[in-house]
Amino acid sequence: MLGVRVREVSLSKDTTAKTESARVALASHYEQYYDSIVRYIFVRISDQSEAGNLGGDVFLKALQALDSYRGSTEQMRAWLFKIAHNVVVDYLRKMSKRNHVSIDEVEIPDRLNIEEIVEKKLEVERLSKALKQLTPTQREVIGLRFFAGLSSAEVGKILGKSSGAVREMQHAAIETLRKQMYV
Repeated sequence: MLGVRVREVSLSKDTTAKTESARVALASHYEQYYDSIVRYIFVRISDQSEAGNLGGDVFLKALQALDSYRGSTEQMRAWLFKIAHNVVVDYLRKMSKRNHVSIDEVEIPDRLNIEEIVEKKLEVERLSKALKQLTPTQREVIGLRFFAGLSSAEVGKILGKSSGAVREMQHAAIETLRKQMYV
């Protein structure tokens, strides 16, 4: 038999004779049709392990709904396959909402790339920490000059300073950053 998730289900003690015979029939149908139901599910979802799990879910749902089952024991097989159909539809609906990426499209970085990525991340963290040591005006000059790519004259117009004053603030900021980052 294929793998099954085992779950405990508590049954009430005040079972009627009809419910008891339905449980016996369900147990018999489990032995007889579990593999067929799992194969049906597998054909629909193409995942053997998950098909086994879902097959177990079919019988769990059947057991939970047994008190409301109104058919004969002969009709139970069709009822089980209807439950299996609904379980597959729910599963496929859930899976369609997930993002799937082909294994061929996944780029796995080699060890050198990982080291470079970690090193860059550490450098960014050091820079971020060092930028906090600058005055607000120095941070603004660095941001506008190097991150926004503006010229000294353009930064001067924005800050209301001369381009010479911007270059002096830039120089002082770079010296502070150098000391903070490479101490």
